[in-house]
Amino acid sequence: MQLYTTYGTNDLTRAIRFYDAIFSVLDQPRLPGWTDDRAGWGTEPETGIGFWICTPFNGAAASAGNGAMIAFPAHSAAQVRRFHATGLEHGGTDEGEPGVRGYYAPDFYVAYLRDPDGNKLSCFYYHYNPVDDPGD
Repeated sequence: MQLYTTYGTNDLTRAIRFYDAIFSVLDQPRLPGWTDDRAGWGTEPETGIGFWICTPFNGAAASAGNGAMIAFPAHSAAQVRRFHATGLEHGGTDEGEPGVRGYYAPDFYVAYLRDPDGNKLSCFYYHYNPVDDPGD
């Protein structure tokens, strides 16, 4: 399955700065085809997934969905921590510090942010072992 997702923004320049920063932590490049009104990151659209931001096509203000969230996989708990810290440094707000969420699974390590427009994001790592990675 190929997949892309889109969040709206009210300030594309600010959103690009935020997403450039967090996606650099996740080693996700900017996709080709971005223009003055949209930008995307991820893999080639024909072979993978992509994440896009744009101003809403209907001209109304962008707003965050209650209960909506996008989750990005990480390669390690350290990468989850960098994602969270980088997001906060670039205008995001905390929605849940990095750590294990045992109610999902005992080895599910995750952090939650809101982007500058209020959209909720998650970065997660499965198979966390505190013996191998006691944290920063």
